[in-house]
Amino acid sequence: MTADFTVTKFSWRKAAEKVSQIAGKPYSANYVREVATGYRSNKQLTSILQDLGLVKKEVA
Repeated sequence: MTADFTVTKFSWRKAAEKVSQIAGKPYSANYVREVATGYRSNKQLTSILQDLGLVKKEVA
């Protein structure tokens, strides 16, 4: 049996860099992840994360 898997690793640090660049304010990777998953709320970041396609459907 051959294991032909493709693995993609997502970087919340890179996402935070992009979000920070768009927002004009620095945000940590942990905070961005928490907003994207719905653990925290931030209307500005949620909007940016939606545009980037990083928000879970339930958060929006």
